Amino acid sequence: MKIDLTNPNLWSAKYLPAITNPKYYNILYGGAGSGKSQQMIQNFLMEIMDPANVNQTFFVVRKVHSTLRNSVIQDFKNKIADWEIGGFVKVKISLFEITCGTNRIVFMGCDDPEKLKSLSQAKAIWIEEATELSLEDFTQITLRLRGKSIHKKNIYITFNPVADSHWLKNRFFDNPPEKERDSILILKATYRDNLSKLNPEYIDTLESLAEVNETMFSIYAEGEWGVWDKENLFARDFNELIHAVDGGWKAVKSLPLYCSFDFNTGNNTLMVAQHILNPSAHRYWADINILRTYVGADLETLCQTVLIDYPNMEIYVNGDSAGHSGNALTGDNVSAYQLITNYFRLNPEYQLVVPPGNIRHTSSQLYVNSVLKKCRIRIFRNQHLIKDGNVELISDLKSAKMVKNSLDEWKKKNPTMGHRLDAFRYYISSNFYSLVTDLNISKFNQKIAVAEFD
Repeated sequence: MKIDLTNPNLWSAKYLPAITNPKYYNILYGGAGSGKSQQMIQNFLMEIMDPANVNQTFFVVRKVHSTLRNSVIQDFKNKIADWEIGGFVKVKISLFEITCGTNRIVFMGCDDPEKLKSLSQAKAIWIEEATELSLEDFTQITLRLRGKSIHKKNIYITFNPVADSHWLKNRFFDNPPEKERDSILILKATYRDNLSKLNPEYIDTLESLAEVNETMFSIYAEGEWGVWDKENLFARDFNELIHAVDGGWKAVKSLPLYCSFDFNTGNNTLMVAQHILNPSAHRYWADINILRTYVGADLETLCQTVLIDYPNMEIYVNGDSAGHSGNALTGDNVSAYQLITNYFRLNPEYQLVVPPGNIRHTSSQLYVNSVLKKCRIRIFRNQHLIKDGNVELISDLKSAKMVKNSLDEWKKKNPTMGHRLDAFRYYISSNFYSLVTDLNISKFNQKIAVAEFD
């Protein structure tokens, strides 16, 4: 055998825990050239060559069966040749399987539902290019695997994080089922973790993406969740590298506090922000700090929390026009804004800035993207918070899509998302309407900045 299989350099340090101490779900994701596919090929070959395994089957699954022959099967063949183990590891192309003694690796596609029934025999499954699969595809696979067995079973999932609206992100990263959280292992690597196994030309190609296509560089070089269909994005001009900042930010006492509400039964959202119009720097219209976003509380709790977190401050309120109506949102026959006005002791003539009806999504999109381009916005991610609503706001801004000039279809497909975005866009449209519509910077140079954020 040409390769010393005990050599630790064979394995990617970032992905190795999935091999040495796997959980039921093992997520290996990241950029191109990170070694995730090679890791799994080596792992499965080692498994079928292991004398301790007898009559064991390992499955490799992709969305479409016909794509396997010239992709992952070819990669297995290359590794078998590289290791010089072809004498006892046999590749049976016509059967889409690799055998070693009584053990085998079987390749199948989700487009062959009859063959999926055999997954109950699996000791382990590797789902390659998992972003190709629908949630329904994945559910069918997992349901087939859950048969009783004397062996511990494992699912390995590998992919490049192409779209942050993908069901994989919600299923395993953002909202994993409570009962499954301890059975999920998530490992990320990039080409920088695998430099010794890459040729210089390949590295140059990846790094050149930074100058060619920012989205492709983020996905394939940095291994970050990205979005392909940018033309359909609501917040086309949002850039996490520019607009998101790690760390908390204390409110400036001399500036008003802007509270923007989105109302949902049992799941209200409140975004807290400050801003100043900046006449001294014509590079942007205003400085905007998104301090914090609160989610999932009743209105009274939200109001009480703001008064505790930001005491003795002048407060202005924006938000969802639905709050003008008396309904169940308050638990009483008063409107949400009556309750908020009472709690914050607002003068409704100027501190409550909420239109009688919500702005159209197309107009809101114009305002949001204009402000993203023309203002300095900082959304603060606070690592000390157990649940950071600003992180969820960032996720909304990165993934929200317009379909037929509306956000409704995206919200319907992503029922846990969008509330933070709504609070954000209500704040933008209420406070920067004139900046966007007039497009006349000189008018705003007459305004006086009362504080500086820097």
